[in-house]
Amino acid sequence: MGSASLPGLFGAFFAGLLSFLSPCVLPLIPVYLSFISGESLAQIREGNNGRMRLFLRSISFVLGFTVVFVLLAILFGTGARFIGSSAPRVIMRIAGVVVIILGLNMLFDFIPFLRGEIKAQAPSTAASFSKAFLFGMLFAAGWSPCIGPILSSILLFAAQAGNIVKATFLLGAYSLGLGIPFLLVGLFFDKAEPVLQWFKRHMRGVKITAGVLIIFFGILMVTAGLASITTFFVKIGYALEEYAETGTPPFSTIAGALARWLQFQGV
Repeated sequence: MGSASLPGLFGAFFAGLLSFLSPCVLPLIPVYLSFISGESLAQIREGNNGRMRLFLRSISFVLGFTVVFVLLAILFGTGARFIGSSAPRVIMRIAGVVVIILGLNMLFDFIPFLRGEIKAQAPSTAASFSKAFLFGMLFAAGWSPCIGPILSSILLFAAQAGNIVKATFLLGAYSLGLGIPFLLVGLFFDKAEPVLQWFKRHMRGVKITAGVLIIFFGILMVTAGLASITTFFVKIGYALEEYAETGTPPFSTIAGALARWLQFQGV
């Protein structure tokens, strides 16, 4: 199936969310916000005057790491296309085994070089929009080893399609999953802080969830089980199209819109 179909996009988005909640990203979110705004955490909690400025600079930060991840998607998609289609199933199975190993590492932490990250020093002054964008790019490069198991799994999943556009959509969905929570925390930090603290207390559960998700994708890649998911959604699409033609408004209109959306996702 095309990697950028509906299940793949949802999986990539959820993987991005889990990356946001990872032990090396979540605890440092307040540091990023303080750097971008040039304010202390107390000022961010209490002040509303600079909230929109912080939100806009957070968008610049998110765009920075999105550019890096999408470039990685293009690189992986191009490389897979040059490999050719002589043995796509073998390539998918090898990639699936690698993904399963990465998922197991999330659970048992047995690959030493994935534990580290290259941390960029944040300046003491507030970041401009361009600096926030650059810092987002540094974030993507510096923390990639730490979020490596999740990010690598999505890259391999994208590359096995051998399609640059699909790979770009997948890494775009991953970036949204990682970026949207960051934007929400920047906009509603006072309300989001208790939620962040809750996830910090349940970090082990987050890692287990991420590991299980990665292993699930790896098993699907090894067994070619992705095709069955595609078939399932195709059947849903046909059923929705049929109901759109024979059903009664407004439900037939909604069914038609859902069918067209599924087709747009490449299912």
